[in-house]
This record gives sequence, C-alpha cells and structure tokens, in this order.
Amino acid sequence: MTEQKQILEGVRILDLTQWLAGPQATRLMVDLGAEVIKVELPPKGEHSRHIRIVPKDGKDGATPSYFIMHNRGKKSLCVDIKTPAGQAVIKDLVKHCDVLFENFTPGIMERYGLTYHSLSAINPSLVMCSVSTYGQTGPYSRRIGNDLVALAAGGLLHLVGEPDGYPAYPASAIGDHMTALNAFGAIMAALFHRQRTGEGQHIDLALVDCTYNSHDWALAAYSVTDGAVDPQRGGSQRAGAFPYGAFKSRDGYIAIGLITEAHWVTLVKRMGHEELLTSPEFKTNRWRIQNADALRVIIEEWLQSLPSDEEAIRIMADELRLPVAPILSIGQFAEDPHLSKRMVETMPNPDYGELKLLQSPHKFSKTPPRIPGPASRLGQHTNELLGGLCGYTDERIRELKDQGILVENAEG
Repeated sequence: MTEQKQILEGVRILDLTQWLAGPQATRLMVDLGAEVIKVELPPKGEHSRHIRIVPKDGKDGATPSYFIMHNRGKKSLCVDIKTPAGQAVIKDLVKHCDVLFENFTPGIMERYGLTYHSLSAINPSLVMCSVSTYGQTGPYSRRIGNDLVALAAGGLLHLVGEPDGYPAYPASAIGDHMTALNAFGAIMAALFHRQRTGEGQHIDLALVDCTYNSHDWALAAYSVTDGAVDPQRGGSQRAGAFPYGAFKSRDGYIAIGLITEAHWVTLVKRMGHEELLTSPEFKTNRWRIQNADALRVIIEEWLQSLPSDEEAIRIMADELRLPVAPILSIGQFAEDPHLSKRMVETMPNPDYGELKLLQSPHKFSKTPPRIPGPASRLGQHTNELLGGLCGYTDERIRELKDQGILVENAEG
C-alpha cells in the first residue's frame, strides 16, 4: 500500500515569525506535511535560539530546547530583510509560496516594502497572515507587546489569582497559544477559500483579540446585567461556580469541576453528608457559592480521609463518573501512560541525547500528523531554497553571503 499523503503536502509557507504564536502555528502545519521556510534575521537568527536550558549534566547544548520544540522540521533561511537585496529575496520566494506569515509590529513590513498589497501583486493567490498585539489598525496598533500584554489587556490576567491579591500569571504563554491556534484555523480557512475561488487574502490577528475571545460567559454576564456583574478573580475556584477548582487532598491537590445538580448530589451522597440534602436550595449553584467556605471544608476532609489521591480519583472519576482529575506537573503528564502516548514523543537529539517533544493535538484517522525532523541550523537550507526554488546561481548566493545579506551558521 502507498503511504497516504498528508493534508498539507504541497503547501509551502514562508514563516517570518518569531518567539511563540507564529512558530507554534507553523509547527502544527509542518506536522501536517507543509513545507515551512523559516526566515530568520542576521546576525544570530531567531531570538529563541538563544534561550538555553541547562541539562542535568550541566552542559549547554548547541540548540536550545525552546527553539527545537516549536521549529523542528522547518527549513532555515537567514536574510537581512532591512536591505533592498534582502527584500528582493523575500519577493522571489513569495512567487513560490502559498502562505506568508509574519508577526512584526505593524508598520515594519510596510517600511520594508513587504505589505500584502505589494506581495499580492507578485502572487495574487498568496494568503498572508499578520499577527500583532493589538491588530493592524487603531490607536494602539503601533504599541509593542507580548503574551503578558495580551493577557493583561485581554481581561484574562484580571481573573487569575486570589481575590484580594495580585493578578497571577498562569505560567504559560496562553495568549500566544490561543493566537497560534486561531492563526492555524484562519490560515486553513483562507486556503479553503482560495481553493474554491483562486483568491488569496490578508488575515489580521491580534493577541489581545484572541485572548479576549477565550472568555466563555464573562462578556455575556456583563452585558445582560448592564455592568452589574463584572467577573473578578476567584482564587482556587472559578468565579461564579462551586465546586469548580482545586481542593487539598491527601497527597496534593485534585481538580473538581461539578456543573450539574446531579453531579453535586452524587458527590454529597458518596461523602456521607446526606444532611445537606435537607436544604431546599442545596442543589443550586447559588446556594453552593453562598456556602463555599463550609462546603470546601467538607470536601477536603473527605478527600484527605481516603488512603491516596489515586483512590480518590478512582472513586470520583471511575465509580461516580464525575469530572475530576489530579493536578499534574509537566513531568507527571510526560510520564503518564495515557496522556504521554497522545501528546509526547521522544526523539533522538545530538545535543541532549534524546528530547521529549510535543506531538500535534490533531488526531486524523487517515492523515495522521508526524514530526518531520529536527530543528535546522541557522541558514541551513540557503542553497536548496534560493538555488533550487528561485534559480539563484552559486555565484549570486556567494555574493549575497559576502555582503551579509544571507547568513549561514553551522553551529546556530
């Protein structure tokens, strides 16, 4: 049998992004078979190449794991796009690409003559995606930002932490991750539109927009109450629901997220607190919120009376069929036999011996994603891309390298 083609096989993406939102989106695409050309800026390439995590033996590997995680399988080209010659290289590549993806601050691509208007004149079917903090237009558009700025301005940071304490950063770049997934979906939709019409188009994505879009009920609550309800931090519990959060158990913490009245009744009976059933309102979420402190004591005393957290999870998840889970660390997830099988792949790596990498969360029955290869050295594919794809002569490539327009580094 011949191997099934991957969904994005034959799609070529020119990736001018850095850090996380863009690289994660194109990582998902390369796992589905797309050819991703990662354009980096001289002299040292993408910033995340230089975030180094020291392994247990204390030796600093040549390629940092942060960069490897989100850029494996991509081809590297290091071009000085601040120069006319470098801009000409990008325009030559655009002729052969389906997608151009960039995340410069608005105004930068215009300064370099690489706007959608100019590039679509070269390739009318081009899909261009621009990711920025506040979007391409509006009074905030030229402000620089990052994930933290998006979480702050997007209303998410305000909701994380203890009610009377500082807003708490959630320890992962959630704004970047949400933007990456939105970019992935938007580019796929634009390619689908192009397939039907032959037309390319420009996609304007903002980190703040994608963060604010993550709120499920908060805006509706604010609107229907004419501003009387403006959701606040709930600490270890989700604001507006109980029990829905972290609870102290015998061995650590367990997440319990009960939504329905039937779930609550089931847990109350299993804990042996039938006296709670005598209250005519005990089933309602309002009653549970009003009595949250006392109910927390009851729940945590019951959890800590059990022989282990494993037994508590078995009772609630398997026996009672309630939505609960242990609160796992990154390492515990990576070693879990069910979870790691779906999301963690261990691959050989010349710097670390072997490295655990994220698998794609997209599980297709006929075209499964696969990690195509390791992260590239800086400028590793210069000759292949410019010579083989754009028809540059060896002499022209050497000339651009001598001028510092193209950079190739065997160690970076």
